[in-house]
Amino acid sequence: MPLEVNNNLRQVWSVSDLVDLSRDLLAKAMPFVWVRGEISGFSSPVSGHWYFDLKDDRALVSVAMFKAANSQIPFEIKDGMEIILGGEVAIYPRRGKFQIVAEILEPVGWGALQIAYEQLKTRLDSEGLFDSVRKRPLPILPRCIGVVTSPTGAAWRDMCQVWRKNSVPIRALLSPTQVQGTDAATGIVSALDRLNRHGKANVIIVGRGGGSREDLWAFNEEPVARAIAASDIPVVAAVGHEIDQTIADLVADHRAATPTAAAELVAYSRQRLMERIVGTNIRTRTAVTNRILTTRSRLQESILQQTLVQPSRLLVVYRQRLDEAFARVKSAIDRQFNNDRQTLQATIHRIAPKNLIPTTLKTRGRVNNAASTSVSLIRRQMAQQKSRFAATVARLSALSPLDVLGRGYSICERATDGSIVREADDVTAGDSIRVRLQKDTLECTVQSTKQGTPPQPL
Repeated sequence: MPLEVNNNLRQVWSVSDLVDLSRDLLAKAMPFVWVRGEISGFSSPVSGHWYFDLKDDRALVSVAMFKAANSQIPFEIKDGMEIILGGEVAIYPRRGKFQIVAEILEPVGWGALQIAYEQLKTRLDSEGLFDSVRKRPLPILPRCIGVVTSPTGAAWRDMCQVWRKNSVPIRALLSPTQVQGTDAATGIVSALDRLNRHGKANVIIVGRGGGSREDLWAFNEEPVARAIAASDIPVVAAVGHEIDQTIADLVADHRAATPTAAAELVAYSRQRLMERIVGTNIRTRTAVTNRILTTRSRLQESILQQTLVQPSRLLVVYRQRLDEAFARVKSAIDRQFNNDRQTLQATIHRIAPKNLIPTTLKTRGRVNNAASTSVSLIRRQMAQQKSRFAATVARLSALSPLDVLGRGYSICERATDGSIVREADDVTAGDSIRVRLQKDTLECTVQSTKQGTPPQPL
C-alpha cells in the first residue's frame, strides 16, 4: 500500500508488499516455464526437499524441488548434470530470492529411466551383488517351485503348461502380485518375503512376460533387487524376452530368457538326473562286465599255464574229491547201520521171551538185507566214482603237453623268463632258448630266424 511522507503523496511500498506484488506479476506473466541448464550446489536436507542452482555460461537461478515432486524422479541428482526442468517462477519472501519451484525434471540426452538404471546398476555392482561367487546353484530335485508373478498373466499359464508336459510331477506355489504399475515393486518384494517365510519352496522364479521398458520397470527398482539378493531361497529371474535385461536379472542366482525357459530350467534338473542315472547304470554294467571278462580270461590263462606246467595238480584235486565222496558215503552207511542196531536193541527189550527167537530171526533177516543193500550201494557208488575218475584221467592225459611231447613234439621257451616261443619274432639271433622234450631238456642258442617257413612233415 502507498504511504504518505512529508505531506507529499508518493507510492512507497513495504518490503513484504513489494515481494508479494513481484511474485504475483511473475506468476501471471510466467505461470509455468521450462528451463535448461547445469546443476550446481545440489543439497538434500533431512526434510527430503531438493535445493540447487541451475546455471549456464552467463547466469544462475536457484531451484527448489519439494519432496512430493522429487519422489517421482527415478534417478539420482548430481552436480554437473544437464537437465530440463519445468516449474513455477517464484520469489522466496523471507529472503526475497528469485527461484524456480520445480515440478518436473528430466535429464538431457539419456532418458530418466536409463539414467536411473545405470546409476542403480553401478551402485549394486560396487556392493558385490552381481558377483558370481554369491550365485547359488539350483537344487537338483526341487520338491516345490515358488513363483512370483501375476496370477492372470501369460507367464504363469506358460510355466504351468511346461510343467504339465513334464513326466515328473512338480509342485508349484504361486505368490501372486502385480508386475506392472507404481505399486508393482512393493508387491514383488512382499511376494518374495511370503515365499521365504513359508519355507516350502526350494527355488523361486520371479518374472513376467514381455512389454515396454516402462512395463518392466518394477524389476529395475532397488527394493526388488535387494529383496532378491536377500532371499534365502535361490532365485531365477525371467523378465520379458531374451533381449530385455533388468537389474533383477543381474542380481538373481540364475537368469532365464523367458518365463517358459525358466520353467524348463528348474524342471530340467530332474530330467538331467534321470538321464545321469541311466547313463551311470549303463557305464557301471559295462565296466563290471568288462572286469568280469578280463578276470575270467586271466584266471583261465593262469589255470591253463599251471596245468601245462604240472598237470598232476588236477589229478590230486580229483583224488581228494573222490576220497571225500567215499567218506561221505561211508559215514551215511555207518549212521544207517547204527540207527538200525539201536532200533533192534530197543525191539529186543520190548518183546516177550517167548517170542524172542522168531523176532530175532525176523530182525536178523532185516539186518542182513540192509547190510546186503548197503554193500551193493557202496559197490555201485565206488564203481561210478572209479569210472568218473578214469574218464577224468583220460581227458587230462589227452590235454597234457607231456602226452603231446611223447608223440615227438617239443616246447620251446625263452631261457630268460620262461615264456613260450610261438613265432620267430619272439626271439632274435643270439638269444638263449630251452627246448623241452618228453623227459629231457635242451639248452640252445638261436643262430638265425626265418619267418613264414611252413612246417615239414614228419
